[in-house]
Amino acid sequence: MTSWLFIPAMIAAGMIFCGCRRGRNPLWVFLPLVFFYLGSARAGLEIDQLRERDIRLLEITGYYTEVQGSISSIAEEKGVVSLTLKNNRIRKMMKWKWEDVLYEPPGIMVSLKECEGNSLKSLGIGQIVAVRGEVQPFSQARNPGEFDFKSYYQSLGVDFTLFAEEIDIVKVGKSPLLESLRKLKVYGKALLYRDAIETDAGIFTAAVLGDKMGISRDIKDLYQKNGIAHLLAISGLHMSFIGLSFYKLIKKAGAGFWGAGLFSMVLLILYGILTGAGPSVVRAGVMMCLGFYAACLGRTYDLLSAASLSLFFLGFQSPSLLMQGGVQLSFGAVFAIGAIAPVIQGWLGKDRLFSGSISACFAVQMITLPVTAFHFYQVPPYGLILNLLVIPLMGGVLCSGLGVIAFGSLSPVLGTAAAGTGHYILSLYEILLNIAGKMPGSSIILGRPGIRRLVAYGFLLTGCIFIMKLFSRVEKEAEKKNNDTVGKLLFLTGFYILSIFLLLPEPVKGLDAWFLDVGQGDGILLRAEGACMLIDGGSSSEKSLGEYTLSPCLKSLGVSVIDYAFVSHGDLDHLSGVKYLLESCEDIQIKNLYLPYHGRDEEMIQSLAALGKNRGACVQYLTGGDVMKIGKLVITCLYPGKDDIPTDVNGESQVLKMDYGECHMLFTGDMGEREEQLLLEKKKDQLLSEVNVLKTAHHGSKYSSSESFLDAVSPVWAVISYGQGNSYGHPHEEVLERFNERNVSVFGTGMNGAVRLETDGTRIRFSTFVDGTRNHGYNVKKEKE
Repeated sequence: MTSWLFIPAMIAAGMIFCGCRRGRNPLWVFLPLVFFYLGSARAGLEIDQLRERDIRLLEITGYYTEVQGSISSIAEEKGVVSLTLKNNRIRKMMKWKWEDVLYEPPGIMVSLKECEGNSLKSLGIGQIVAVRGEVQPFSQARNPGEFDFKSYYQSLGVDFTLFAEEIDIVKVGKSPLLESLRKLKVYGKALLYRDAIETDAGIFTAAVLGDKMGISRDIKDLYQKNGIAHLLAISGLHMSFIGLSFYKLIKKAGAGFWGAGLFSMVLLILYGILTGAGPSVVRAGVMMCLGFYAACLGRTYDLLSAASLSLFFLGFQSPSLLMQGGVQLSFGAVFAIGAIAPVIQGWLGKDRLFSGSISACFAVQMITLPVTAFHFYQVPPYGLILNLLVIPLMGGVLCSGLGVIAFGSLSPVLGTAAAGTGHYILSLYEILLNIAGKMPGSSIILGRPGIRRLVAYGFLLTGCIFIMKLFSRVEKEAEKKNNDTVGKLLFLTGFYILSIFLLLPEPVKGLDAWFLDVGQGDGILLRAEGACMLIDGGSSSEKSLGEYTLSPCLKSLGVSVIDYAFVSHGDLDHLSGVKYLLESCEDIQIKNLYLPYHGRDEEMIQSLAALGKNRGACVQYLTGGDVMKIGKLVITCLYPGKDDIPTDVNGESQVLKMDYGECHMLFTGDMGEREEQLLLEKKKDQLLSEVNVLKTAHHGSKYSSSESFLDAVSPVWAVISYGQGNSYGHPHEEVLERFNERNVSVFGTGMNGAVRLETDGTRIRFSTFVDGTRNHGYNVKKEKE
């Protein structure tokens, strides 16, 4: 932590220097330094607490556990009730006795089927319940680009999920206020789904009540891809609209400044609680309450001060919240509007038509662009224009949703009529988004930018703002206006395009290989010589591998085109992810698809070939002897040849050898001992003997990696791809012993997560994703004798 304190110290020193030069009070000049160090200390304490909670969580994982806590939220989806408990006490079953555990998580999530005990109607917020069942820790990211559920939920104060088998109500009493708000939310949701079309009702419920469970996956993807997904969540836009509506209505009812302000603050707080009180809601609520308070006092409201105060509250409560993409986007947008937009508007001219809207949208887009790239890996270049078109209409959607609840409680006919306005606006949204999605370059994959690109972007943005401020000052001193509005807009457009180019992924130096943790399956990504290759990509344990692992991984690495995709054989655990990319992922293209020659008559392979042809891929069948050269990279198919007759699907596995300088890798699919012996009989000893990296066959099965084969190959390193806790017992102990006897360094995806290999053609370096701080370094001493 000490080394990281250097960064805030330098920032604070810069602020102190600037403040002293401008003659500020020394107390206010040095105050930022104090807060930077206090924040760092709070973050350090949070890290220590999280580590301690992780240790305690291990003590109850795998045991029958009882948790007694107070219900703080209730949700239901498809017959499954989810509770959030706080103020928890935990016991675990040890030798048929309950044993107390010194572990008090701030919150846990409980999942139970409604039919298994107390119905939803008998549960309420504020009740104390005892639930018993199996603890399930949240999964952490094990591959580049994967969503880290563990860090996300821990930042919200939730440590794990308990799949409850039993539940007892210890204290029947409910919180009158909170339970009334929950029932009001349930009632409003029922009215929305009764009086509006189902698709519209899902968006109304998300925008008005903060419940996004009813939004279809297609709608989420459509909004996310085009950069307007913020409209589907309660944000500052929604809170501002509703808060000001409260204030104006109460003022019109005859209340004074104090009465209208205080009453609006209370209603806004209650509305924030009703919608779930997420970070964006808290941020907007605090800012709106400060605005009302300033109005009551007759003081000026400062946007940046209000945003900073709400950021302080959230950061002090949970410093890890500040690392979440949604929080960064929310505050980034506010600071852009408060600090950057006025500079742009002053340069464009405050009296120009739409200069305020253009300045705000451009400022928000430029501040949030690197955040979007860092967390979501792709940006919609037309999002700037779309937001200009759709944001002004969002008030109509909110009014329509609120109208459905208000008028629908009187009559279904009135509720349906109120939904009409919102329906037409949402239909217009869908038309605009579909048009934008079909335009060239509608979504650009940038990958996760590194520190160098982020710093370069920061300097570019700072320089642009400085230039605009300088020109504004020159025009003001010269007492003349520059009427070249078109030229200024072209400058902003050019800067926006330049920014996107600046964040484009850097070219890979040498060879970069990722052995992905796909669960029980195989997936290897190679990048070299400006080309990207995928060797297998499937899993039998991860049903949504393509959507939640493979696609995000590719995007995070900046891969939008896979030049060569190899499928070793026709088992699902080697091709399910590739199938998803061809069938459902429009953002990633596969140019060349290489399938096993001996599997060409199998249904799975034929289906994959048809999908490839439909997506414009060149489909070919690979056989022994085929060679591919891509610059310094050479890929050779060693087995099986056309004359070989495999006895099963695993025997059809392509055996590929990859050579890049002095790095020689062997990919063996699911080949067994019989195929290994056949390969050895083909007198390829010279090709095999130079292999130093072996992708172990069949996930470490004892029926592969025979002693004679390992002796012939004699690898220095081996990578085993297998799923944690798989039912096959992979990797088998016999295989691990064979490697140990030969002094082979073994990496396993089930233990280490994704395994990365980097080489310049001379030195080979391994590192692992889960314990990435354990850098294995360049293994120059481990050379084959």
